[in-house]
Amino acid sequence: MVTCSAPGKVYLFGEHAVVYGEPAIACAINLRISTSAKLVSSGKIKIDAMGKRLNCMSEEFKYVCCAAQTIKRLFNTDFGAEISIKSQLPPRQGLGSSAAVTVSTIKALAECLGIDLKNEAVAKIGHQVETAVQGIASPADTFVSSTGGVVLIEQTKTRHLSSLNIPILIGATGIERSTSDVIASVTRLKQTYPTLITNVLSSIGDITRLGTQKLANEDFVGLGELMNINQGLLESIGVSDEALSRLVYASRTAGAFGAKITGAGRGGCMLAITPDENVKKVSQAIAKHDAKVLNTAFSDSGLQTE
Repeated sequence: MVTCSAPGKVYLFGEHAVVYGEPAIACAINLRISTSAKLVSSGKIKIDAMGKRLNCMSEEFKYVCCAAQTIKRLFNTDFGAEISIKSQLPPRQGLGSSAAVTVSTIKALAECLGIDLKNEAVAKIGHQVETAVQGIASPADTFVSSTGGVVLIEQTKTRHLSSLNIPILIGATGIERSTSDVIASVTRLKQTYPTLITNVLSSIGDITRLGTQKLANEDFVGLGELMNINQGLLESIGVSDEALSRLVYASRTAGAFGAKITGAGRGGCMLAITPDENVKKVSQAIAKHDAKVLNTAFSDSGLQTE
Protein backbone atom coordinates (compact mmCIF):
# COMPACT_ATOMS: atom_id res chain seq x y z
CA MET A 1 0.00 0.00 0.00
CA VAL A 2 1.34 3.43 -0.99
CA THR A 3 -0.20 6.64 0.37
CA CYS A 4 0.35 10.06 -1.20
CA SER A 5 -1.25 13.39 -0.33
CA ALA A 6 -1.58 16.72 -2.09
CA PRO A 7 -2.92 20.14 -1.10
CA GLY A 8 -5.91 22.05 -2.35
CA LYS A 9 -5.53 25.54 -3.71
CA VAL A 10 -7.10 28.96 -4.02
CA TYR A 11 -6.70 31.57 -6.73
CA LEU A 12 -5.61 34.99 -5.59
CA PHE A 13 -6.05 36.24 -9.15
CA GLY A 14 -6.66 35.04 -12.66
CA GLU A 15 -9.14 32.16 -12.72
CA HIS A 16 -10.90 31.81 -16.08
CA ALA A 17 -8.48 34.29 -17.71
CA VAL A 18 -5.67 31.76 -17.26
CA VAL A 19 -7.52 29.34 -19.55
CA TYR A 20 -7.04 31.87 -22.36
CA GLY A 21 -3.34 32.54 -21.82
CA GLU A 22 -3.47 35.31 -19.23
CA PRO A 23 -1.35 34.99 -16.05
CA ALA A 24 -2.79 33.82 -12.73
CA ILE A 25 -1.60 33.46 -9.16
CA ALA A 26 -2.64 30.29 -7.37
CA CYS A 27 -1.67 29.23 -3.87
CA ALA A 28 -1.56 25.88 -2.11
CA ILE A 29 -3.43 25.73 1.20
CA ASN A 30 -3.00 23.46 4.21
CA LEU A 31 -6.10 21.35 3.47
CA ARG A 32 -5.21 18.09 1.71
CA ILE A 33 -6.44 14.97 -0.07
CA SER A 34 -4.81 11.62 0.70
CA THR A 35 -4.84 8.71 -1.77
CA SER A 36 -3.79 5.17 -0.86
CA ALA A 37 -3.32 2.54 -3.56
CA LYS A 38 -2.34 -1.08 -3.88
CA LEU A 39 -2.14 -3.30 -6.96
CA VAL A 40 -4.52 -6.27 -7.24
CA SER A 41 -4.67 -9.21 -9.62
CA SER A 42 -8.29 -8.67 -10.70
CA GLY A 43 -7.29 -6.11 -13.33
CA LYS A 44 -10.09 -3.80 -12.16
CA ILE A 45 -9.93 -0.35 -10.56
CA LYS A 46 -11.98 -0.19 -7.36
CA ILE A 47 -12.40 3.00 -5.38
CA ASP A 48 -13.31 3.65 -1.75
CA ALA A 49 -13.85 7.37 -1.20
CA MET A 50 -15.25 8.60 2.09
CA GLY A 51 -17.32 5.46 2.53
CA LYS A 52 -18.49 5.19 -1.07
CA ARG A 53 -17.36 2.07 -2.91
CA LEU A 54 -17.43 2.39 -6.68
CA ASN A 55 -15.66 1.24 -9.81
CA CYS A 56 -14.66 3.07 -12.96
CA MET A 57 -18.12 2.72 -14.46
CA SER A 58 -19.13 5.55 -12.11
CA GLU A 59 -18.92 9.18 -13.22
CA GLU A 60 -18.39 10.33 -9.63
CA PHE A 61 -14.70 9.47 -9.56
CA LYS A 62 -13.84 10.15 -13.17
CA TYR A 63 -10.59 11.95 -12.31
CA VAL A 64 -9.31 8.91 -10.42
CA CYS A 65 -10.30 6.55 -13.21
CA CYS A 66 -8.86 8.77 -15.92
CA ALA A 67 -5.60 9.05 -13.94
CA ALA A 68 -5.34 5.26 -13.80
CA GLN A 69 -6.07 4.90 -17.50
CA THR A 70 -3.53 7.59 -18.35
CA ILE A 71 -0.80 5.79 -16.37
CA LYS A 72 -1.65 2.58 -18.23
CA ARG A 73 -1.39 4.33 -21.59
CA LEU A 74 1.74 6.38 -20.94
CA PHE A 75 3.74 3.49 -19.50
CA ASN A 76 2.23 0.75 -21.66
CA THR A 77 1.19 -1.35 -18.70
CA ASP A 78 -1.98 -2.92 -17.37
CA PHE A 79 -2.94 -3.38 -13.74
CA GLY A 80 -5.77 -3.57 -11.27
CA ALA A 81 -5.80 -1.43 -8.14
CA GLU A 82 -7.72 -0.70 -4.99
CA ILE A 83 -7.71 3.02 -4.31
CA SER A 84 -8.82 4.70 -1.08
CA ILE A 85 -9.36 8.45 -0.80
CA LYS A 86 -9.63 10.68 2.27
CA SER A 87 -10.24 14.40 1.91
CA GLN A 88 -10.19 17.60 3.94
CA LEU A 89 -11.50 19.44 0.86
CA PRO A 90 -15.17 19.73 -0.04
CA PRO A 91 -15.59 18.36 -3.60
CA ARG A 92 -16.60 20.55 -6.55
CA GLN A 93 -16.24 23.72 -4.48
CA GLY A 94 -13.37 25.48 -6.30
CA LEU A 95 -10.57 24.43 -3.94
CA GLY A 96 -8.70 22.20 -6.37
CA SER A 97 -10.02 18.89 -5.10
CA SER A 98 -9.95 17.39 -8.61
CA ALA A 99 -6.30 18.36 -9.10
CA ALA A 100 -5.31 17.12 -5.64
CA VAL A 101 -6.98 13.73 -6.10
CA THR A 102 -5.59 13.46 -9.63
CA VAL A 103 -1.94 14.08 -8.74
CA SER A 104 -2.05 12.04 -5.54
CA THR A 105 -3.57 9.13 -7.49
CA ILE A 106 -0.95 9.38 -10.24
CA LYS A 107 1.89 9.45 -7.73
CA ALA A 108 0.52 6.58 -5.63
CA LEU A 109 -0.06 4.33 -8.65
CA ALA A 110 3.34 5.18 -10.14
CA GLU A 111 5.07 4.24 -6.89
CA CYS A 112 3.11 0.98 -6.74
CA LEU A 113 4.42 0.21 -10.23
CA GLY A 114 8.00 1.18 -9.34
CA ILE A 115 7.90 4.23 -11.63
CA ASP A 116 9.87 7.23 -10.33
CA LEU A 117 7.94 10.39 -11.19
CA LYS A 118 9.13 13.77 -9.94
CA ASN A 119 6.42 16.17 -8.80
CA GLU A 120 6.75 18.38 -11.89
CA ALA A 121 6.22 15.34 -14.14
CA VAL A 122 3.17 14.34 -12.10
CA ALA A 123 1.79 17.86 -12.61
CA LYS A 124 2.11 17.55 -16.39
CA ILE A 125 0.42 14.16 -16.46
CA GLY A 126 -2.26 15.52 -14.14
CA HIS A 127 -2.93 18.36 -16.58
CA GLN A 128 -3.50 15.79 -19.32
CA VAL A 129 -6.05 14.08 -17.07
CA GLU A 130 -7.91 17.29 -16.22
CA THR A 131 -7.98 18.28 -19.89
CA ALA A 132 -9.37 14.88 -20.85
CA VAL A 133 -12.13 15.12 -18.23
CA GLN A 134 -12.99 18.84 -18.54
CA GLY A 135 -12.32 19.46 -22.24
CA ILE A 136 -10.16 22.50 -21.44
CA ALA A 137 -8.04 23.07 -18.34
CA SER A 138 -5.27 25.29 -17.05
CA PRO A 139 -2.02 23.63 -15.94
CA ALA A 140 -2.18 25.78 -12.81
CA ASP A 141 -4.19 23.51 -10.53
CA THR A 142 -2.11 20.36 -10.93
CA PHE A 143 1.17 22.31 -10.79
CA VAL A 144 0.25 24.05 -7.53
CA SER A 145 -1.05 20.84 -5.99
CA SER A 146 2.15 19.03 -6.96
CA THR A 147 4.70 21.67 -5.95
CA GLY A 148 2.96 23.70 -3.23
CA GLY A 149 3.61 27.37 -2.52
CA VAL A 150 2.45 30.53 -4.24
CA VAL A 151 2.75 30.14 -8.00
CA LEU A 152 2.61 32.57 -10.91
CA ILE A 153 1.31 30.87 -14.05
CA GLU A 154 2.12 32.57 -17.36
CA GLN A 155 0.88 30.45 -20.26
CA THR A 156 3.19 27.39 -20.21
CA LYS A 157 5.63 28.91 -17.71
CA THR A 158 5.37 28.70 -13.93
CA ARG A 159 7.46 30.14 -11.13
CA HIS A 160 7.16 30.33 -7.39
CA LEU A 161 6.64 33.65 -5.65
CA SER A 162 7.27 34.56 -2.03
CA SER A 163 5.11 32.76 0.51
CA LEU A 164 2.28 34.64 2.18
CA ASN A 165 1.94 34.77 5.95
CA ILE A 166 -1.61 35.98 6.37
CA PRO A 167 -4.84 34.31 7.48
CA ILE A 168 -7.15 33.00 4.76
CA LEU A 169 -10.83 32.48 5.40
CA ILE A 170 -12.82 30.39 2.95
CA GLY A 171 -16.58 30.48 2.76
CA ALA A 172 -18.01 27.29 1.24
CA THR A 173 -21.55 27.66 -0.04
CA GLY A 174 -22.04 23.92 -0.42
CA ILE A 175 -23.40 24.53 -3.92
CA GLU A 176 -21.74 22.06 -6.27
CA ARG A 177 -21.07 22.91 -9.89
CA SER A 178 -19.29 21.42 -12.87
CA THR A 179 -16.02 23.19 -13.71
CA SER A 180 -16.33 22.16 -17.34
CA ASP A 181 -19.86 23.60 -17.59
CA VAL A 182 -18.80 26.98 -16.19
CA ILE A 183 -15.73 27.13 -18.44
CA ALA A 184 -17.94 26.29 -21.42
CA SER A 185 -20.32 29.13 -20.56
CA VAL A 186 -17.44 31.64 -20.57
CA THR A 187 -16.29 30.23 -23.91
CA ARG A 188 -19.77 30.76 -25.36
CA LEU A 189 -19.86 34.33 -24.03
CA LYS A 190 -16.45 35.00 -25.57
CA GLN A 191 -17.61 33.64 -28.91
CA THR A 192 -20.67 35.91 -28.81
CA TYR A 193 -18.78 39.05 -27.71
CA PRO A 194 -15.16 38.33 -28.66
CA THR A 195 -13.67 41.82 -28.28
CA LEU A 196 -15.55 42.68 -25.10
CA ILE A 197 -14.79 39.44 -23.24
CA THR A 198 -11.18 39.37 -24.45
CA ASN A 199 -10.74 42.83 -22.94
CA VAL A 200 -12.24 41.67 -19.62
CA LEU A 201 -9.90 38.66 -19.52
CA SER A 202 -6.96 40.88 -20.45
CA SER A 203 -7.81 43.21 -17.55
CA ILE A 204 -7.81 40.25 -15.19
CA GLY A 205 -4.33 39.45 -16.51
CA ASP A 206 -3.23 43.03 -15.75
CA ILE A 207 -4.51 42.64 -12.20
CA THR A 208 -2.41 39.50 -11.78
CA ARG A 209 0.72 41.33 -12.97
CA LEU A 210 0.09 44.13 -10.48
CA GLY A 211 -0.57 41.50 -7.84
CA THR A 212 2.95 40.08 -8.18
CA GLN A 213 4.30 43.50 -7.18
CA LYS A 214 1.98 43.74 -4.18
CA LEU A 215 3.07 40.26 -3.09
CA ALA A 216 6.75 41.15 -3.36
CA ASN A 217 6.15 44.19 -1.15
CA GLU A 218 3.82 42.34 1.25
CA ASP A 219 1.26 45.04 0.55
CA PHE A 220 -1.85 43.30 1.86
CA VAL A 221 -4.04 46.37 1.50
CA GLY A 222 -3.10 46.60 -2.16
CA LEU A 223 -3.63 42.86 -2.62
CA GLY A 224 -7.10 43.17 -1.17
CA GLU A 225 -7.99 46.06 -3.45
CA LEU A 226 -6.90 44.07 -6.50
CA MET A 227 -8.89 41.03 -5.32
CA ASN A 228 -11.97 43.23 -5.11
CA ILE A 229 -11.46 44.54 -8.65
CA ASN A 230 -10.87 40.98 -9.91
CA GLN A 231 -14.17 39.95 -8.31
CA GLY A 232 -16.02 42.68 -10.18
CA LEU A 233 -14.65 41.46 -13.49
CA LEU A 234 -15.57 37.85 -12.68
CA GLU A 235 -19.10 38.98 -11.91
CA SER A 236 -19.23 40.70 -15.29
CA ILE A 237 -18.67 37.39 -17.11
CA GLY A 238 -21.31 35.63 -15.04
CA VAL A 239 -19.23 33.27 -12.92
CA SER A 240 -20.19 34.63 -9.51
CA ASP A 241 -23.67 34.18 -8.09
CA GLU A 242 -25.86 35.66 -5.38
CA ALA A 243 -24.69 33.30 -2.63
CA LEU A 244 -21.01 33.98 -3.32
CA SER A 245 -21.51 37.73 -3.67
CA ARG A 246 -23.23 37.89 -0.27
CA LEU A 247 -20.20 36.22 1.34
CA VAL A 248 -17.76 38.46 -0.51
CA TYR A 249 -19.45 41.68 0.56
CA ALA A 250 -20.06 40.47 4.13
CA SER A 251 -16.33 39.70 4.45
CA ARG A 252 -15.30 43.12 3.21
CA THR A 253 -17.76 44.86 5.53
CA ALA A 254 -16.40 42.87 8.50
CA GLY A 255 -12.84 44.02 7.85
CA ALA A 256 -11.20 41.76 5.28
CA PHE A 257 -8.49 43.31 3.14
CA GLY A 258 -10.18 41.81 0.11
CA ALA A 259 -12.51 39.00 -0.93
CA LYS A 260 -13.43 37.21 -4.15
CA ILE A 261 -14.56 33.86 -5.51
CA THR A 262 -11.97 31.16 -6.06
CA GLY A 263 -12.15 28.63 -8.85
CA ALA A 264 -14.82 28.24 -11.50
CA GLY A 265 -17.57 29.98 -9.54
CA ARG A 266 -21.38 29.66 -9.73
CA GLY A 267 -21.30 27.94 -6.38
CA GLY A 268 -18.35 26.59 -4.52
CA CYS A 269 -16.18 28.91 -2.45
CA MET A 270 -14.95 32.42 -1.92
CA LEU A 271 -11.87 33.52 -0.01
CA ALA A 272 -10.92 36.52 2.06
CA ILE A 273 -7.49 37.67 3.22
CA THR A 274 -7.87 39.20 6.63
CA PRO A 275 -5.84 41.02 9.31
CA ASP A 276 -5.26 38.85 12.38
CA GLU A 277 -7.45 41.08 14.52
CA ASN A 278 -10.44 40.71 12.17
CA VAL A 279 -10.41 36.94 11.68
CA LYS A 280 -13.20 36.31 14.19
CA LYS A 281 -15.42 39.11 12.81
CA VAL A 282 -14.99 37.98 9.20
CA SER A 283 -15.58 34.34 10.16
CA GLN A 284 -18.81 35.27 11.91
CA ALA A 285 -19.92 37.39 8.96
CA ILE A 286 -19.45 34.45 6.57
CA ALA A 287 -21.18 32.00 8.93
CA LYS A 288 -24.23 34.27 9.25
CA HIS A 289 -24.97 33.57 5.59
CA ASP A 290 -25.16 29.80 6.18
CA ALA A 291 -21.75 29.05 4.69
CA LYS A 292 -19.16 26.70 6.12
CA VAL A 293 -16.08 28.62 7.26
CA LEU A 294 -12.64 27.11 6.67
CA ASN A 295 -9.87 28.92 8.53
CA THR A 296 -6.71 28.00 6.66
CA ALA A 297 -3.34 29.31 5.50
CA PHE A 298 -1.02 29.21 2.53
CA SER A 299 1.18 26.11 2.39
CA ASP A 300 4.62 25.43 0.91
CA SER A 301 4.03 21.66 1.05
CA GLY A 302 3.11 20.04 -2.25
CA LEU A 303 2.66 16.42 -3.25
CA GLN A 304 4.12 14.03 -0.67
CA THR A 305 4.52 10.30 -0.14
CA GLU A 306 3.51 9.53 3.42
